[in-house]
Amino acid sequence: MTTRIYRRALLASALLTFAASGQGRALDCKLTTGLGPLGAPRILAPTSAVEPSPSPAGSSTVVMLPDIQYYTKCGLPHLAAQMRWLADQGEVRHIRAAVFSGDLTEHNSASEWRYVRDQLLAAQWHVPLMLATGNHDEGPEGSARKRGSMMPAFFPTPPGVSQSLLAETARTGEIENAYYRIGLPHVTLGILMLEWAPRASTVAWANQVLSRYASDRVIIVSHAYLYDDSTRYDWRARGAQQLWSPMSYRMSRGEARDDPEFDGEMLWNGLVRRHAGVFLVLCGHVGGTGAGYLESRGDDGNLVGQVLANFQLLDEGGLGYLRMFEIQPDGRSLRMKTYSPSLRLYAIGDAQSDVVPIEPALW
Repeated sequence: MTTRIYRRALLASALLTFAASGQGRALDCKLTTGLGPLGAPRILAPTSAVEPSPSPAGSSTVVMLPDIQYYTKCGLPHLAAQMRWLADQGEVRHIRAAVFSGDLTEHNSASEWRYVRDQLLAAQWHVPLMLATGNHDEGPEGSARKRGSMMPAFFPTPPGVSQSLLAETARTGEIENAYYRIGLPHVTLGILMLEWAPRASTVAWANQVLSRYASDRVIIVSHAYLYDDSTRYDWRARGAQQLWSPMSYRMSRGEARDDPEFDGEMLWNGLVRRHAGVFLVLCGHVGGTGAGYLESRGDDGNLVGQVLANFQLLDEGGLGYLRMFEIQPDGRSLRMKTYSPSLRLYAIGDAQSDVVPIEPALW
């Protein structure tokens, strides 16, 4: 079966399921093809059915699943394919965590959150799944006009095996801001999940947590941090020149006055650079090319790789692509790979496949 035929079969199956459920009319799913905004391609090229540089023995993997909102909105089969792949590959690839970088839903509705919860069941007892919120997970109909996610109603605790890795949360009964600790052979890996447009109180909590676990090596996940020109969101310097800035949403101009929200540059200065253990920041949110990478040195000289990945503007809301970060056996680098379980293809372009250094080494 060719890739094109396989994709059409997946889409046809999804649309039939939707029509049968009676939900298709309400969701208005217009699955476009061709070119996106500003001529951005809706497929990733080049691709390969052969994995570039197979995982060496002794490596550990963290998987990133960015902006699944259209899979949720339209009931597309890509999220289910991703969950099956995680369940099948978790042990083979030594997947230590799979992190969702926000926009799990499109409209922050009970039906969409229920869909996400049900889809995650296939993988949550095989691989630790860790959830962050995006702007579409906040406020009425996902508008982010004011803060308020339905995540706590459907995920009051982490899903499946990730429960045992949870070290701390910022607020009781919520996992929008959560810190997980994972034992690797030579070091403890900390994963800090942060809410959409983290509030000052959240950043203060995060600083306390990272200081408390100062010996951990840390990955931070926040929905809107890096722009697609590989610079951090910086409202003070660039304002509306950077589209979709957290500071441009109504939520940031109202209730946030007593607890101001942070964009990427504020988060860098107020949290990331201050902790020697941080070596990676992951984010989604941005359209355009949906890819970006920045290296910066923290206050202690540690190298921090900052990675943007967002596939939602591709055909069918992302074609099932996810991002892998393989910690190499010597602990000195991450091999970054982009793969679609739906298409069974690797994207091998420079923006999708690379080696990210880790300094100092993890062990």
